[in-house]
Amino acid sequence: MAKRRKIRARAPGMTQISISLPEGLVGKIDEMADTENRNRSNFIATVLEDLAAERGLKAAEGSKKFG
Repeated sequence: MAKRRKIRARAPGMTQISISLPEGLVGKIDEMADTENRNRSNFIATVLEDLAAERGLKAAEGSKKFG
């Protein structure tokens, strides 16, 4: 019998992406996320939002600051 996949609803306005990163970098990301009590996805999204803001880019419509 085939395993059933868990269906997890994504928050409205969110898009799932897939990227490949070196294992060492993922480990560093996980360590930084843990120190801020965040999950990996939330940490990466927050860092990218902050970078976009530093460069004067507006957040996409419907985007919100992660916290």
